[in-house]
Amino acid sequence: MKRCVDSGCPKSTLFSATIISLFIVACGTRTPEEPTGNRGTYEPPTSAAIVISNFRSAVIEKNTQNFMLCLADPTRSRYPYLFEPSAEVGARFQAVFASWTINKEQQAFLSMISRLTIDQGLGLEFENSQNSFSSPDSTVWVSDYILTAPLGIANIPSTLNGTIVLTITPEVSGTWSISRWSDARRPTDTTESTWSLLKAQLSN
Repeated sequence: MKRCVDSGCPKSTLFSATIISLFIVACGTRTPEEPTGNRGTYEPPTSAAIVISNFRSAVIEKNTQNFMLCLADPTRSRYPYLFEPSAEVGARFQAVFASWTINKEQQAFLSMISRLTIDQGLGLEFENSQNSFSSPDSTVWVSDYILTAPLGIANIPSTLNGTIVLTITPEVSGTWSISRWSDARRPTDTTESTWSLLKAQLSN
């Protein structure tokens, strides 16, 4: 093939060659985009029912960010977050729960999911659920729960049972969040196996 020099090449040929060269360089040095990650199942919490749905999805999907969005944050909520452990666990771990904060809640959740392999999951089922109180300013939701958490912690069963009472209140923005979470042992349970027991072990 006859070599082309600047004086003998058509301008269109030189222009095309320049564009192709730039394209090759650009493609060769392009940095791959960062993955966006799994944002999980989360809907704007415009009602108490959506908060409960988001809460369950966040646990099952092991999504810390969505889990924390379900709880009343002092920076955006008119109500402080409060967790009340089941009576027996609260008595055994009084010092732990006396200083329980929303940051402790996040720490316990992170500790829980960090003990699971990528193939292991959490299960959360609600039974006998009902609104025990409802007003424009708050909803109190009560339900028995079954939390499946195969963490392999000594003296902690992989299936935890209890009754959860959630007080769900509106925030300044108009969305809703959990401002009070109370835990209790079910009357039919012969041994203490509530979520509170797991939280006490994961708070360290």
